[in-house]
Amino acid sequence: MSLDAGFPTWGQLLATPQKQASIPNMTDMPLLAQYYVLLTPGGREALETHILTQMSRVTANPTEGHRLIADLAIDDIWTTNYDCLLEEAIPGARTISREEDLTERQTMARQRITKMHGSLTREVPIDWLQSPTITRSDYEMYEREHPRKWASLRASYMTRAFLFLGFSFSDPNIDILLRLSRTILNIGGPEHFTVLKRPAGGDDERLHELRVRDLEDSGIGVHEIAEYSQIVPLLQQLVRRTRQPLLFISGSDGTAPSEVQELGKRIGHRLAELELEMVSLAGPAGFAVSFPFGHALRANSRYLPERIKFYFRQSKEIPPMVPHRMGTAVYTGWSREKMLADVLPRCRTVLVLGGGDRTFEEAEMARQAQIPIVPIPTSGGTAARLYETASISELLGADITHEDQRDWENLNDREPEIVATAASHLVRKMMFLASP
Repeated sequence: MSLDAGFPTWGQLLATPQKQASIPNMTDMPLLAQYYVLLTPGGREALETHILTQMSRVTANPTEGHRLIADLAIDDIWTTNYDCLLEEAIPGARTISREEDLTERQTMARQRITKMHGSLTREVPIDWLQSPTITRSDYEMYEREHPRKWASLRASYMTRAFLFLGFSFSDPNIDILLRLSRTILNIGGPEHFTVLKRPAGGDDERLHELRVRDLEDSGIGVHEIAEYSQIVPLLQQLVRRTRQPLLFISGSDGTAPSEVQELGKRIGHRLAELELEMVSLAGPAGFAVSFPFGHALRANSRYLPERIKFYFRQSKEIPPMVPHRMGTAVYTGWSREKMLADVLPRCRTVLVLGGGDRTFEEAEMARQAQIPIVPIPTSGGTAARLYETASISELLGADITHEDQRDWENLNDREPEIVATAASHLVRKMMFLASP
């Protein structure tokens, strides 16, 4: 992600020092840096100045990947990068750059970023806030020079699940953690995960296969990708999967009010079998699905008012009358646009019944945010328009199975119960919910 933002690779960063010290080509970057320091007068200072100069020349902003990490429901982030892109993407996070930062009183920040191998300052002129860990001796002395960070990393690694992104696993510190993993596997240490790009054949592919087996034997599950461009869609899925299980109901009576009411009732009863929560902007489709959903929950002693939320926008009109109390009414005082921008991005999936132009706007917002949309075409309006003009992969995303395709076709069935069953199946999958 830092490369996507414009920062150099390790090879590019150390190319000039390597040439100046006449060091042959090598892949061990910490050892290359060590040789440069040994062979060059004032080598350590010269190396840090060179890296600082190269990094300072880059005008970079957080990428989509950085912003997605900020949206993940995790509170502890470790980085070996020197840049400050994560801090910029998560301005409210507590940043640990120096050893003494760990001795300060805890703040109320939800997230913590630990700069494991040094950090640049965010202020101009850019300087070193914490000197870089870069040479072989830096790694060898890391535990002694950074005892608090090292103790914190080991404790986190042994008690929490890590997701490694952008790691080649050649980092000496990570190698120590891998050895630690192997020693605690028999006492049930947490499972960790990584994303690795699979090489395209030859010896590199064979070495990759061996590395994958070694990592999995060390308690690290490997998810392989074909291209680095797949990381952002993967993070988008993780962000959606780690949100609260909110289903957004969009739509109105449209051109088929009786269909919306009947389908809403059947779908609401089916969705009550799932462990989800329902939100809407208190429109006709929202009421049509949410009230039957709540009735079914009550019938099975599973009703909680917070599982159903109706958001009412700022309006001169009198709020719609409801037959009896159900769920939680949220009066925001906001405009529809502001309320939608706050509520929709927190949802995992959108269900559309009927609807007009405003419903279509909501669907477009969901598509821009990579939120799956389940339209009910027999309810008419926008739902029918979406179903007829967009493919299943465009509305639901990739990884479509034969069962998904069958359910997609059943959404257009004339039997309301078949439609409700299909909608429930697709909502369950798109929201990553367990089978009832």
